[in-house]
Amino acid sequence: MTRVLIRRLPTIVIGTLVAAGVLLLAPVDASLTVRLYLLFVGAVLLATLVGATAFAARGEPSAFERALAPRRRRPERPDELERLERQVTLSVENAFDFHYRLRPALMAAAGAALWRRHGVELEDGERFVPAHLWAAVRPDLEPPVDRLGPGPSLAELDAFVGEIERMRG
Repeated sequence: MTRVLIRRLPTIVIGTLVAAGVLLLAPVDASLTVRLYLLFVGAVLLATLVGATAFAARGEPSAFERALAPRRRRPERPDELERLERQVTLSVENAFDFHYRLRPALMAAAGAALWRRHGVELEDGERFVPAHLWAAVRPDLEPPVDRLGPGPSLAELDAFVGEIERMRG
């Protein structure tokens, strides 16, 4: 603010000298000259305040401006990831859910790994798939007898995924 006021000081000094010269040297009404001088000083002060406001506005945005600014959204998690997380949770709790929800995804991943690595379909890949994984992904696996029994543990699911990753090479 002081910097803006110092910039306007020469203008006020020149205006004061002009008003004093008019009062002393020109045959005009003194009250009109004083009114014009006060109008001039008011205009300079108004310009000074506008300049100070503009200078202050260059700083950090106000709380109001921050509230109006569009908020950055956190990146959303992919729907497929959330769906797989739900399937894993349900599959650990329930053998039926493992068989009909998560097992098809494991079968697809194992089939893709077999095809990529050995060029064979899942149905023909028993000799390339570790026995523990084959017991879970073999195409002719019957649904569980105890549908409400627990599914494989998280450690077993982690082992299945690790074996599929190793098969991919």
